[in-house]
Amino acid sequence: MKRAFMDVSKILDDNMFKIEEWRYRRYKVSHFCVDYKSEKLVKRKRGDYYTIFFDYVFLMQNKKQIKKELMKILRVLFKDLKKADPLIIGLGNSSILSDSLGVRTTNKVMVTNHFTDFLNIPKVALFNPEVIEKTGISSYALIEMVVKKLKPSVIVMIDSLATNNKDYLNNCIEINNTGIIPGGAIKDNKKIDANTFGIPIIAIGMPLVLELDKQMYATCNVEEIIKAGSTIISEALNELFF
Repeated sequence: MKRAFMDVSKILDDNMFKIEEWRYRRYKVSHFCVDYKSEKLVKRKRGDYYTIFFDYVFLMQNKKQIKKELMKILRVLFKDLKKADPLIIGLGNSSILSDSLGVRTTNKVMVTNHFTDFLNIPKVALFNPEVIEKTGISSYALIEMVVKKLKPSVIVMIDSLATNNKDYLNNCIEINNTGIIPGGAIKDNKKIDANTFGIPIIAIGMPLVLELDKQMYATCNVEEIIKAGSTIISEALNELFF
């Protein structure tokens, strides 16, 4: 499980980092761009960080609206790609509910990599590396092998996140183009970003666990949150590619 990509609340008042913020009646979307000068100050890699904020009721009742906002962001991040043959990776442990967002999302994504070349559609491949406790192999090593074999044009990684800000818990979807460390608690795992395999990386996550005093807490409705979140993300990806 990876910590939330960026705690926007810590820098909301600093116009140096604030790029755009769209406020609607019951949700908002924030975009922050970390440049060369600010990356050391905020301790985040250079790139674009997007966050879609919502509450539980809006999530349950307005999945299509959240999906629409997510697709807008993904189109911006994919706009410079001439060819999109993505490898979509569901990170996390499928046996632990609060860490299963990645796998539950990929289970709903259409796969086409096995089709023959006469179909003029993106070749979408899916991979769920699970966790080292199940496989004995680090997620990074497994992903590296798959990437070398498939040679995708872009990688999309989906993961459950941990946060120490209760306002983020279950209440947002975070997207960036700066990468992620699969199984962040494993010291031998390496960060996967645009430099790792020489291709663009898009990371999508939801903070589903609250980290306090080295303890992890999840809410009793986390299964509903994951079901809704995985549906939104998978449908956005399906519409983006097809």
